Amino acid sequence: MKKMILLGAAAIMMASSASAQMSLVKDLAKKAASSNPMELATVLEQIEPAFTNPESANDVLTWYTAGKAAFGMYDAMYGMKSLGQPVDDNMMCQALSAGFEFYQNALPLDSVVEKDKNGMPKLNKDGSKKIKTKYSKDIIGVLTAHMGDIANAGNIYLQNSDWANAADAFGNYADIASSAFAIANNVAAPDSTLSQVRFFQGYSQYQIQKFAEAYESFTKARKLGYTENNIVDFQTSSLANMVQGMLDKNEYEKANAFIDNALKGDPMNGTLHDIKGFTTELKDGVDAALPFYRKATEVDPDYANAFFDVGRCLYLQAQKIIDENPNATNKELVPKIKPIYDEAIPFLQKAIDLNTNPDDKKAKNVLDDILYKFEVMGVK
Repeated sequence: MKKMILLGAAAIMMASSASAQMSLVKDLAKKAASSNPMELATVLEQIEPAFTNPESANDVLTWYTAGKAAFGMYDAMYGMKSLGQPVDDNMMCQALSAGFEFYQNALPLDSVVEKDKNGMPKLNKDGSKKIKTKYSKDIIGVLTAHMGDIANAGNIYLQNSDWANAADAFGNYADIASSAFAIANNVAAPDSTLSQVRFFQGYSQYQIQKFAEAYESFTKARKLGYTENNIVDFQTSSLANMVQGMLDKNEYEKANAFIDNALKGDPMNGTLHDIKGFTTELKDGVDAALPFYRKATEVDPDYANAFFDVGRCLYLQAQKIIDENPNATNKELVPKIKPIYDEAIPFLQKAIDLNTNPDDKKAKNVLDDILYKFEVMGVK
């Protein structure tokens, strides 16, 4: 009995807490119409607990109120700055970014079932419930009106190397500027602009080692036609870092599946084929990896690492024959290993010729060892 009473008391407290949060939100909604930045900052501070309360977090009014306060704070500070008054630029940009986040959270929650005078849901001809929105028109108007502002905020964050906020700002711009409502209102950004913004979103994410997010942003940028700033290298490097993280966890199948999917969209990327070879070599050995390394040299004849990997794998194949025949004479070994070395040499030489790093001697070291073995075995 005591347990039931305690549980009942807890339920009443939770209900009271939820009701209190919504009551607070309704009070703050009235204050969110203020034009005083400090008052709006107080609204944003006081509404924060409502973001995690189950009831208030799923109520559009919570996010709409927060967004209205954040955008109001930005607009008020922007107006002050336009008049030459001192403002905290960082706080102003943060208010703008927060406004975008809050309003984008509000939009999917802004759907209310229409009811008749008896409180029953109104139905469409197909039997589905009639849905109306309360705040969406205002939200969409504010978001589209501030697209240029959030893009400028992204540039400011970028110049200050504030990578996390830059990534969020650029992402907010691209999401809104390519949205269905932006298209419907004829304010959608052209692909040329979106592609550049997605690149800088990915670049910012790359700087803070959010490689999965960076890869996605670079992929979007390339699909929109972006080709500048070594984007292919950044995209591939992001993928390589992601794959390395999977391999560190021995997730070979996951890594290979991810690379295969990347290759479907970018089959002429030599680095991807080379990475595929690397992951295959770790799991299945040199013989299984060699075809992927060869493919990398075919699709990208200027990629030094791929030529080295082919030469290295051939060298290892020959070395395996030597190791498995410890009692064989040079006369017996030469016919078996010379054809393999002969094939490896031009790949290694090409890797040396293409390599732009004078400190990278790995291809030269392998080639020198082959030539030394030829000398010892009397091969001319």
